[in-house]
Amino acid sequence: MMANIIDWLGVETEYRAGLQSLRKMATEFGTSEGTIRRRAKQYGWVRDGSMVKRERVKAHFAGKPAPEVANQPEAVVKAIDAAAIEDIKDMGTGLENARLALEIANKALKRLAEEKQYLHLIVQDARNLKVLTETNRHNVEVIRRIRGLDDPATNDRIPLSEVDDVIIERYLHARTQ
Repeated sequence: MMANIIDWLGVETEYRAGLQSLRKMATEFGTSEGTIRRRAKQYGWVRDGSMVKRERVKAHFAGKPAPEVANQPEAVVKAIDAAAIEDIKDMGTGLENARLALEIANKALKRLAEEKQYLHLIVQDARNLKVLTETNRHNVEVIRRIRGLDDPATNDRIPLSEVDDVIIERYLHARTQ
């Protein structure tokens, strides 16, 4: 019987980068989660790539230089950089979409205010105005979060709805699978 050969350098790189779940890593490398945990403890691997990646993405949107990735092998730095670039691209698309939706909602509200023949849409069904204002609020919140405009000291975020929270949780969970 031949033993399964495991790419421990690859496992270490993925573990240190911290960008995917241990379950996914175990499946990818043909080992178990417990074996990865034991080896990480034995060799002192630190799993902080997600935090570093998040800081690099935040720095990008704040127009600041990206923080250095300290005390990590080159392969880990490359994995973190690749993941940060992917997130920056995704968040750039999200920012563009939020701005577009905000512009559309703004134009619709202005048209309602300017042209009285459309006022009946709001009078007949107040849900129309609610949809426009919720769209506006939501897109402002998306832009604020992407740009990091919320002050963590005062936690002045506009609260998202439960549906928004569920969507964000599903997205974050999918990213770690």
